[in-house]
Amino acid sequence: MRILLLRFSSLGDVILTMPIAQALMKALPGATVDLGTKLEYKGLFIPPDPFGSVLYLDDAGLAPFIRSVNRQRYDIIADLHASLRTMTMMPLLRARTKKRYRKGSFSRRLLVSTDLRLSPFPSVLQRYLGTFDLSEVPDTPWFSIGSEEKQRGVSILHAAGAHRGRTIGIAPGAKWATKKWNMERYVELAHRLEAGSSDVVFVFGKGDEGDRDTLVRSTGDFKILDTAASTLRETAYALASMDVFVSSDTGLMHLAEAAGTPLVVLFGPTTREFGFFPAGSRSIVIEKKLVCRPCSLHGSETCKEGHFRCMEDITVDEIESAVRKLLGDARTTGTGVA
Repeated sequence: MRILLLRFSSLGDVILTMPIAQALMKALPGATVDLGTKLEYKGLFIPPDPFGSVLYLDDAGLAPFIRSVNRQRYDIIADLHASLRTMTMMPLLRARTKKRYRKGSFSRRLLVSTDLRLSPFPSVLQRYLGTFDLSEVPDTPWFSIGSEEKQRGVSILHAAGAHRGRTIGIAPGAKWATKKWNMERYVELAHRLEAGSSDVVFVFGKGDEGDRDTLVRSTGDFKILDTAASTLRETAYALASMDVFVSSDTGLMHLAEAAGTPLVVLFGPTTREFGFFPAGSRSIVIEKKLVCRPCSLHGSETCKEGHFRCMEDITVDEIESAVRKLLGDARTTGTGVA
């Protein structure tokens, strides 16, 4: 059986297709699962891990992509994006069975605008799995990381200046301003953790140039890993070699989870109902119970209430405590809700 999953963006959503492929191959022995996605994610996948092949949508447009898909003669094509583009494409794609995941956009928008919860909010992974009547989420890591890949990750961290053997990653960037914690607090956190004999590596992704400049202007000589210097997959190998990874709700958080790294995640304007909480067992989520949360589907440039308490009320002590908890016992799980 040949199956094609379609998901074109964004980084976190594309990463979450990996465990779906693994779950399908477990449920359907002998099945081949391919992915259709945007060319910008080419550095993320190396077939057959976990996809048999990857079909990329590039600047040539939809027509060549559709022809490429139809040449493959898939048994099942699943739209895991449910966007205008994929819904336009699906009638033109040939397969014995076509599926589309239930995005839940109306329920999420209603929650933001009225705080009304019409029904339970399954995670994005659960929604993806539900498209195939599956329920079991594969354990992380979702990347195949052997000794060679691990060594490549260690080499990348060494090049960034991490040599102590225990490394903590911090990703302060985010697409939306309201998802960012105060950089001064990240700096204080880094100083505290480095005083505890850990190397702290700040990780910056695409679009994080301004945050990197802010860090460089701060006090301290910090170790920096710029993902632009490596492929996304090589970055995953580096994250896999870290002991803990700290970030907000971003694509790098999902990349670290796919690599099997214990997480400390700060959630502000977005909440569990949107489906992007870490799925793995080795994570601690820090968030605040506020009547104004959630305030937007993806984040925004300014706080609608003008106080930004969802992130400002998170303290350095809380994050440091969560990091040290994971360092002491990587099996620790929990949700820090105050």
